[in-house]
Amino acid sequence: MGHNTAAYKIRVCAAMNYISQNLERDLSLDEIAEVAAFSKFHFHRIFKAVVGETVADFTRRLRLETAANRLLSNEFDDITTIAMECGFSSSQNFAKAFRQCFNITPSQYRKSKIGNKERNSENALSLKALYDPDTAFINQLNSKRRSAMKAEIKQMPQLNVAYVRKIGAYGKEICEQAMTELCQWAAPRGHLATGKIVSVYWDNPEVTPAEKCRVDACVSVPNGTAVEGKVALQTITGGLYGVCHFEVPCDGFQQAWDDAFGWLVTSGYECADKPCYELYHNNAEEHPEGKWIFDICIPLKSDK
Repeated sequence: MGHNTAAYKIRVCAAMNYISQNLERDLSLDEIAEVAAFSKFHFHRIFKAVVGETVADFTRRLRLETAANRLLSNEFDDITTIAMECGFSSSQNFAKAFRQCFNITPSQYRKSKIGNKERNSENALSLKALYDPDTAFINQLNSKRRSAMKAEIKQMPQLNVAYVRKIGAYGKEICEQAMTELCQWAAPRGHLATGKIVSVYWDNPEVTPAEKCRVDACVSVPNGTAVEGKVALQTITGGLYGVCHFEVPCDGFQQAWDDAFGWLVTSGYECADKPCYELYHNNAEEHPEGKWIFDICIPLKSDK
């Protein structure tokens, strides 16, 4: 069965409603993904593509907004009680988060009756767009995507790769460490000239502690290739993928991932339970504008 934009919207709204109904609980991402019938492997990116916020940011914002409404409408409710019932671990944590959002303390907010006037706005998709007709929703999604992005559905081959794994917070530093160590092994053996260069991201940084996230820098190699030291072998499965092509500066990778999953929501396909990967087509140091040319490859279910 296909998954069009309306279907994605309905399922994400179910997840949002579930969060709203359970603000006092620490919901796991797996639990929320199950309610929305999404793969837990990719749910966090799908949610952000649709809502414009991560699950954690959405939950935090909703808790703060609910608490703010109660401060204005229930003037005799104790602030600590409101904080705990809205899912904050302590009144101190609530006060800190509230000030960051509204620029004043909960007590000052309650006395001032100023509502949203002092709020720090975020760039989230508006809830109006989620509940309005699909046209408005699609238009707002598309406005967040770069018009230069190219995407296609294609069969990708299985890749036998040599890889170096690093564990730590995702970002430029750890990815460069992994790729540098891989290249030190692969270059003298000629694999960089003949192989495909790939990065595989195994973990969801919203769930997995930053210091435990895994990233693999990979190069495709012939069967029977011998490895040593920190270099190991694995297989990246082939199959149906959504392949989103980008040409971005070094600081454009996060936006590229957001754009890729924004495209996924409108594609009519759903993610399979396999990791995504980046497939590189150049070295940014050799590009006249210092840009990376690469694909984000999203595994898809084939029962469209």
